Amino acid sequence: MKFNSHFLKRSSTVLRLLVILGVTASLTGCEPSGDQIEAIVQPNVDDFAVQFSDTSTVILSTLAADSVMTGGPSRLLVGRNIDPYFGKYQATAFFQPTTSNAIAVPELAVYDSLTLSLKYDNYAHGDTTIAMNITVHQLLEDMTKKGAYYNSNSTPYAATPLGKVRVVPTPRSSGTLKIRLSDKLGKQIFEMAKENQLPSNTEWIDLVKGLALIPGASDNGAIIGFTLIDDNTSIQLHYHLTGDDGITKDSSLIKSNAGYNQILGDRKGTQLAKLPTTSRVSLPSSQSGNMSFIQAGLAVAMRVDLPTIDELKLNPYAVVNKAFLRVSPLKASVTNFYPAPSRLYAYLVNKNNEFYLGADGRPEPLSRDPRDNSAIPTALRVDLINNTAYYEFDLSSFLTSILATSGENTTGLLIRTSPFNTDPQSGPEYNTEFSKSAARLVIGDQRNSDPGVKLQLYYTTVKVR
Repeated sequence: MKFNSHFLKRSSTVLRLLVILGVTASLTGCEPSGDQIEAIVQPNVDDFAVQFSDTSTVILSTLAADSVMTGGPSRLLVGRNIDPYFGKYQATAFFQPTTSNAIAVPELAVYDSLTLSLKYDNYAHGDTTIAMNITVHQLLEDMTKKGAYYNSNSTPYAATPLGKVRVVPTPRSSGTLKIRLSDKLGKQIFEMAKENQLPSNTEWIDLVKGLALIPGASDNGAIIGFTLIDDNTSIQLHYHLTGDDGITKDSSLIKSNAGYNQILGDRKGTQLAKLPTTSRVSLPSSQSGNMSFIQAGLAVAMRVDLPTIDELKLNPYAVVNKAFLRVSPLKASVTNFYPAPSRLYAYLVNKNNEFYLGADGRPEPLSRDPRDNSAIPTALRVDLINNTAYYEFDLSSFLTSILATSGENTTGLLIRTSPFNTDPQSGPEYNTEFSKSAARLVIGDQRNSDPGVKLQLYYTTVKVR
């Protein structure tokens, strides 16, 4: 997605109104001096009207970024899920175990096994009660030869798996999943380590370039997250020694610290089948079942446009007091396995869905936290009394800026499930939740039987005599 710089040019119409009202108010409280002022025309309170509206038109559409950077994640994603709204979603993890020291074992050691240990990171999307299949394959190319990885990338791997497992995942347990790997490879590593043939990471990478975790081709369960950078996500070479005190077990640990997630989707048969392949074009909700969609991993986002706000410009003396955009999940789309995201983030985009950039060169959010300049999230609110859930965006400053500009408004809001990365040394999507999760949301438009958007607008107008 392309990023463009932007600034909002404020006209003097509304500001002039405020100045006039302020000066008038101040004059009424002053004693005249010098030349006598015969009369001051007081504003007639009947000329001011504070109004409320919640029937403004809100237009929704859906777009998908051309690609999303998934390299360098702290989470590996594995699994395959068929979503009733988004279609097939498949995540494959590619990673490279590395060593900072020589891999060595005692001369009298006896080989036991080679295992891959994957630590759950408490993330899951989909039905975790269904067993999933994972096969482990050896990479045929060194991953570090490529500088950046995106969701559609792949690294060649051997067809024959090194190991496999069928398991009902327990992602909330903070435990580990252990997969036994090929003894042929294990014994090769063991013998080379015994002969001091793996003195550094260079020799290790020549032998084991990396691993791929492939989900079952017919699985329909959960997408599971495993911690990438952790001592418990590693290759472990197990062996034992027999001594006077009995058998002593030991192991060598090869940690993982580099990887990426390949995330693929198949939207055939869904309302998103017509989703354009370029982010410059959005799919109107009227063409997708009167719904709009957000999906992390595949960088699907919702665009919001407020066309009727331009009508306020017809009255040059209209001032926005408060404005809130309420977004509610489509009730039928939310289940225990497909919960609504806990937070949403809004960013400013132009008519071509290109982000406006802030002073830091990053996409400009709807609102920033003055303490650290980060995007302010909008949390999911749950109303248990009325059995509703919603997000509420404060659009007061945004609409004031829109009214202060001349011409037709073409600025829209792009809503997604996580903020952009603000580290100037890395890409905007580097290691964000939007690039390493499957979080999703479905919103009904105003024509849907379960409408999910409403603009609540409080504004003041002045009648000019």
